[in-house]
Amino acid sequence: MKVSEAWLREWVNPSLTTEQLSSLLTMGGLEVDSVAPVAGAFSKIIVAEVLETSPHPQADRLTLCVINTGKASNLHVVCGAKNVRPGLRVALAQIGTVMPSGMEIKETKLRGELSQGMLCSASELGLSETSEGILELDAEAPVGMDFREYLQLDDQILDVDLTPNRADCLSIQGVAREVSALTGESIKSLPEVTNQVVLDDVVPVIVKATSECPQYCGRVIRGIRLNALTPLWIRERLRRAGIRSIHPVVDVTNYVMLELGQPMHAFDLHKIQGGLTIRLAKDTEALVLLDGSTAKFSQQELVIADDQQILALAGVMGGVTSSVHDETTDIFLESAFFAPTAIAGVARRFGLNTDSAQRFERGVDPTQQCVALERATSLLLSIVGGEVGPIVQVTQKEKLPLMASISFHPERVQQLIGLDLPRNAMVTILRRLGMQVNDKVMPWQVEPPAYRFDIALDVDLIEEIVRIHGYDSIPREKMIASLHGGEINSTEKSMLQLTPFFVAKGYREAISYSFVDPKLQQLLFPDISSLNLINPISSELSSMRVSLWPGLLASLIYNLNRQQTTIKLFETGVIFTQQEKTILEEPVVSGLVVGKLGEGNWLQPKRLFDFYDVKGDLQALFHSVRLQDIVFKSCDLPALHPGKSAEIHAGGQLIGWCGVLHPLIAEALDICDDVVLFELKLSHLSNPDSVRYQSISKFPSIRRDLSLLVDKSVNAGDIEQVIRDCFTASKQAISWLKSFEVFDVYLGDSIKEDKKSLAISLVLQDEGRTLVDSEINEMIHVIIENLREKLAITWRE
Repeated sequence: MKVSEAWLREWVNPSLTTEQLSSLLTMGGLEVDSVAPVAGAFSKIIVAEVLETSPHPQADRLTLCVINTGKASNLHVVCGAKNVRPGLRVALAQIGTVMPSGMEIKETKLRGELSQGMLCSASELGLSETSEGILELDAEAPVGMDFREYLQLDDQILDVDLTPNRADCLSIQGVAREVSALTGESIKSLPEVTNQVVLDDVVPVIVKATSECPQYCGRVIRGIRLNALTPLWIRERLRRAGIRSIHPVVDVTNYVMLELGQPMHAFDLHKIQGGLTIRLAKDTEALVLLDGSTAKFSQQELVIADDQQILALAGVMGGVTSSVHDETTDIFLESAFFAPTAIAGVARRFGLNTDSAQRFERGVDPTQQCVALERATSLLLSIVGGEVGPIVQVTQKEKLPLMASISFHPERVQQLIGLDLPRNAMVTILRRLGMQVNDKVMPWQVEPPAYRFDIALDVDLIEEIVRIHGYDSIPREKMIASLHGGEINSTEKSMLQLTPFFVAKGYREAISYSFVDPKLQQLLFPDISSLNLINPISSELSSMRVSLWPGLLASLIYNLNRQQTTIKLFETGVIFTQQEKTILEEPVVSGLVVGKLGEGNWLQPKRLFDFYDVKGDLQALFHSVRLQDIVFKSCDLPALHPGKSAEIHAGGQLIGWCGVLHPLIAEALDICDDVVLFELKLSHLSNPDSVRYQSISKFPSIRRDLSLLVDKSVNAGDIEQVIRDCFTASKQAISWLKSFEVFDVYLGDSIKEDKKSLAISLVLQDEGRTLVDSEINEMIHVIIENLREKLAITWRE
């Protein structure tokens, strides 16, 4: 919200400098992001009048002007603007003026003709970025008056960054109320205006969507002047708020919106067929909006329609068909209260961002519709003239927001904040905020004003009291309380363990956006539908991530393009998936590795990272978090190489994936080396069981090596599972197996093409005695028989 300090001081004028006022608002919760002057630095520019014009004898595009400056003698100025004409009031830069651009105005001759100054355009004065022709002032502008004083250019624009709950401050009146409450200065109010009704003309209004539009007001104004111009003082105030001047009627509605916070809209009366109906749109309807875009509706949007067609997207933007234009003579002026829930998200759904939607979706004062309508009517009559009809008002009182009374215990302020304030001071603060306070009963009964949608609980009142009293006034005192240590949930505990683990393994942590490039995500996960943002930062960041891999790959590509050859990244975060109409958020940890192992180390042989390097890191991770029963199974994931990828299971549940990036995807991304990826679900990495220690057995362990002839389709995990099942089935040997390792794989001439030779080692140990050969040989025999029966494996003696 851009606030003109001069306009604000017309409402409330505390004895504060601009810096002090900005600091006061910031400390009061209305953060002032910046303070900027409304115009460039200049002086010696005055209001002047063009008396005569004549063509330059030596240049077709120049005009000779005789200028009245309010002094006895007139000046002669050569001007190149097309809009210069006799009778025009202009801004004249006198001799000696230094313009905002640094140019000094001197008496000179242009093509042989004397020029004693310069007629200025808005851009030359720093009032706009571009302009066509010289600045045209109002006909009543006093000749000879200092131009800065005339337009109040010794003004500052306060750029106030409002939080979403403070919609009541999206107006000069709202900010003035805050300044009044913070300083105790009285606030001026607009005089009550009731415009004289001279017409009987009305437009019938029917409100079908009463919950979405509890109150709708409007009136007919006929006979507005076609040649009327918006006064310069209104155009200036709109400019300082970041709104461009369009048409006197539109400018007035925008002005009242800035002044009172009530958005309004004007329809060309002759484009309304029959009456107006406020209803929900049908899914077959559409509307060409004022910005030229076409809105196609889906039975969710609130619209304003006549008997033939939709005229406006309620609370957001009007349509081209019924818009006010240069030939409009009769209008229907609208002022309504639309429920925030009916407007919220509608503008973003159509890629729009309007001042009206910004206010309606946060909530406007439900008591201001007729006040704003009368104020706009009064301004229009003074600017464009016309005759006024009666106000048509349709209200559903039971559907309007009801500001319920809040029970408030004043002692709660000290209990929650530690601030000991006198009760009369609390009452004063609440009443300065526009609240009705009954402090004769206990608890107090406090009724917030209609424009404060953000106040509903007693803690909201406590926040307001502390805010107005001043956060910097809260005394510094030691807390006297019994403190109890909090608990960290298992997922957070896992995340705390993961970062130092991966850093110790040589990974660097990456932090990326939750939204990613939809093309990259679709390339990796063609079978998964993602959630698309309605109003993304950019087209490359428009989809919610279904995996951390797209963000990590984007970081990888960025680093590869900057001559980084060996990269190890990991990231923890949330991914977003959709099941029917439910959006699921799941915390995961992901990582990638690419490049050479041993790069920069002269002692270590250099080779490219492969699948087994990452698998080893993950196995070390599982061991560190005491995760048991880990199984790697081959899988077919579109993002991964079909022969170099695996699903990871723990206790029979899928907990993640690991594998090499699919070659076609790597080629599409212009990545030459293998990229090994992994992703694990954090919810499965937590182990709530506490560590249980046991003494080391004093009896010797025994190792047995087995050489097995195995089908190529059989993997080591299947063999390990069969062997472990053998020990589990034996009451005597249930705890003997201490380790299972594969130490050799052989494929050669002496082995059939469909077979492979696998050498495994088993380490056996009993906790209470020394094992003997006979019982070990018996167990080995059981293992060989089970491998033969279940996996068709033969023992190579």
